[in-house]
Amino acid sequence: MTSLYDLIVASVENGELPQDFSLPDPQKAGKEVFFADGAVDGIGIFHTEGFGEITGEDRSLMFRALMAAAGRRTGEEPRGVQDFEEAGALFEALGRQRYAIALADELQQYVATHKEELKAGDLYEAALWLVMESADRECVKFGLLLLETFGAKLNDAVKEVVRTVGVCDEFTYFSVNVMRGWADGNNEIFRLAQKVHGWGRIHAIERLEPRSSSIKKWLLTDGVENDVPAAYSAMTCWNKADAWFVLRNHPDYDQFTGIRKILGGLLNEEAVIGISGLENRDQVIDLFLDVAENMPLVLDDCQVIYDIHVYYKEHEHHLHKLALKSKKLLLTYKFYCVVIDAAREGKAMEMARGLGIDVRRYIPGLLRASLKDHMHLCMYMMEEEAHRKETLAIYREQLPLEEMKKPPGTKLGIGDQYWREWAITYLLQKLRDYPCEGQDFVACGLQCETLRPRNAALYALECWVTRKEKPLSELLPEFYDLLTRLRDTEPAEHNRERIDNLLSGAVTFEEVGEIKKEIEYSRDTLNILSDAISDIGSWIWWDTDEDMIQMEFCDVQLYDDTKEVKETHSSHIAVCFTGNYFAVFLDRTDDEDWYVKLHNDEAGPFELDGYELSFDNVKDAKNVMRSYRRRHSVRPRFDESLFSSAKHIMSGKCGDVGFVVGGDRIAVVSHRGKYTEEMIVEGNKRWWAYWEDYWRLRGTRDAYEKDYACEVTIPVNRENPQGKW
Repeated sequence: MTSLYDLIVASVENGELPQDFSLPDPQKAGKEVFFADGAVDGIGIFHTEGFGEITGEDRSLMFRALMAAAGRRTGEEPRGVQDFEEAGALFEALGRQRYAIALADELQQYVATHKEELKAGDLYEAALWLVMESADRECVKFGLLLLETFGAKLNDAVKEVVRTVGVCDEFTYFSVNVMRGWADGNNEIFRLAQKVHGWGRIHAIERLEPRSSSIKKWLLTDGVENDVPAAYSAMTCWNKADAWFVLRNHPDYDQFTGIRKILGGLLNEEAVIGISGLENRDQVIDLFLDVAENMPLVLDDCQVIYDIHVYYKEHEHHLHKLALKSKKLLLTYKFYCVVIDAAREGKAMEMARGLGIDVRRYIPGLLRASLKDHMHLCMYMMEEEAHRKETLAIYREQLPLEEMKKPPGTKLGIGDQYWREWAITYLLQKLRDYPCEGQDFVACGLQCETLRPRNAALYALECWVTRKEKPLSELLPEFYDLLTRLRDTEPAEHNRERIDNLLSGAVTFEEVGEIKKEIEYSRDTLNILSDAISDIGSWIWWDTDEDMIQMEFCDVQLYDDTKEVKETHSSHIAVCFTGNYFAVFLDRTDDEDWYVKLHNDEAGPFELDGYELSFDNVKDAKNVMRSYRRRHSVRPRFDESLFSSAKHIMSGKCGDVGFVVGGDRIAVVSHRGKYTEEMIVEGNKRWWAYWEDYWRLRGTRDAYEKDYACEVTIPVNRENPQGKW
C-alpha cells in the first residue's frame, strides 16, 4: 500500500498540493459527504472542550506502542532489530481509539519522563518510519508528535520530510509544532502558511509570530484568504497584522482590501467570537466606513458594509448610528450601482433586497438562462401569487419531471449530475408554505432517485396537512394513493415512518413543529390600536425593504411588561405592511426632505394629532390626503386606486406632516416579537390599569418614574382616576 508521504510527494506541484487533493480514507468509502483534510482536528480545537477524557485503556495502548517504537516489548529484554510494523499496528489501533491530537500532551510528556526506557535513537527512527511509510493518517501524526520532541536536533533530510507532509492540511498542525523547535522556525512556518489553503493555514497562522514587516503585510492582505471560513483566523490576523494601526494611518487600497477581508471574517460569529470581541469595535467600524467612502468599492466591499448594517441592526438597534451610517453609504449612487449590477447577475440578492431593490425583476430571465446556476433564486419569487405562478411555469419548462421519476435510492445526490434533483428540492422547500400548489413537483419529488427531494416532498405534504388541518386522505386523496404505492419501495426507514404517519390520518408532525399562521386583526382590535397609538403617541421612524414598509411609534398605550415594576410601561412599536405595499408621505412645510431626515434619524419625532390615526378606512385616508398640499410617493407612484386594491390601510396626521400607507398584510411588532389580537387588547387594558396606578402613586414614596404618556393623559381625580380632561 502506498504511504501517505509518497502520495503527497507524488502530488505536489510547485511546492503545493492541487486544490482538489484529498487524502485517501477508508471511512470515506461510499460516502457523499465527508470532512476535508484537517477538518476533524480543526473542529475539535475550535468547537469542543478537549477531545474527551483519556482512559487507562488509552494510556496502556499508548505505552505498548511507544515500547514497540523504541525496540522494546513490555516485560521483555531490548530487541536487536526494531519492529516498525508492530509499532505501526499499535499506533494505528491507538488512532482508531483516540485521535493523535488528543494524546499529544500525554504522549510527549511520557517520552520526556521515560528517556532511559525509550532510547532516543530507536524512537527517532521509528518516528520517521511512521511519517514516511504509514498509510494511516493518525500514525503519521503520532510520528510527527514524536519528532517534535527532538526539536532542533533533526537533520536537514528529516526537516524536508516535515516540510513535505506539512503542505497537506491534515498534517500542517503537527508540522508547524515541529518547526517551532527549529532555529529558523518562525520563517519556516511562514513559508508553509503560504502553501496551504485550508485548515492548515488556520493552524499555521495561530503559531506564526509577526516578527517582520513582510509577515505582517501577508497576514493583513492574505491571512484570511482560505477555503475555510475567514472567521477562524480573522481575530488572529487582526491582532498580528496590527490592522487597527494600519486603518488609522491612511491605508492604501490593498491594505483597505485586507482590512475588509478580516472584518468580513470578524462579522461572521457563527463559528467563533469575532467582532464582538474587539474592545474598540464601534471605533473600528466607524473609521472603516469613513475610509470606505473614498475607496473604489467592489461587490465584496459592499457586502461587508452591508453585513455591518445587519450586525448593528440585529445586535444593537436599527437606529444605531453605525447601522444608519453603513446603509447610507451603500445607498450613495456609486455603491448602489455596484449592488444593482450584481443583482442583475443573480448575486448578492439578500443585500439588494435589504437596500430596497426589487430583485424579482431579474430572476425570471436568470432562471430561463440557466436554471442550473440560479435554481436557488426561486426563494425570492414565492411570496406573491403572480411571481409564484411564473416561477413554477419556468421550472416546468426547464425540468423533465417525468424523466426524473426513478426507483428510490439512499444517495443524497452530490455532484453536477444531480443538479435537477437539487433544483426541485429548492422549490419544494418553498412550496411547503403554499398548500396544494405545485402538486406535480411534489409528486415528482416523492419519486426521485435521490433522498433529498423525497425528504422535501414529504415535508411539504406534512406542512400542507398541518396548515389545512385535514388528513391527507381528505385533503389530497390522489397523494394518499401514491404514498400507499410508494411506501414499501422507500429504502429509508425514517421516510417510511413519515409515510405511515401521513397514511394514518395524522395532522400534526414532529418534523413540522409549529406552523406560523398569519396574524389577522379584527376591526375592534384595530380601533383599539389606533387609539393606543394616536392618543399621545409620536411617529419616530420609517423604513422599507423589498416588500415591506415599517412605521414606528413611541408612547403607545400598550403595557410593556418587560420593564422593571416602577419603570415606565408605555410601548415602542412598529406597524408593518407587506405584500404590494404602498406609502405616500404628506406635508405642508418648507422642508421637502423632512421624511428622508426622519428615516435617517435627523428629524422628528412627529407627535400624532389626537385620534387622527385610523386603519382600513378609505374615507379617513382620503381626508388625510386632502389635508396636505404636497405628496412624496415612496412606492409606487401614488394613485388613489391603491386604496381599493390594498387589504389594509393606515392613515394619520402629525401636524404639518402626515402619511397614508398600506399593503396586503399587517403586523404589529415590538422588541418582544409580533402582537396577537389578544396581546393588543390585553396590553391596552393593562396600560390603563397602569395609568390609574401611576396617578394614584404620583408624588408618593412608591411613585413610578415620570412617564410622558401618563402625564399628558390627566385624570379628573387622582384618588379615583376615571375619565380624562
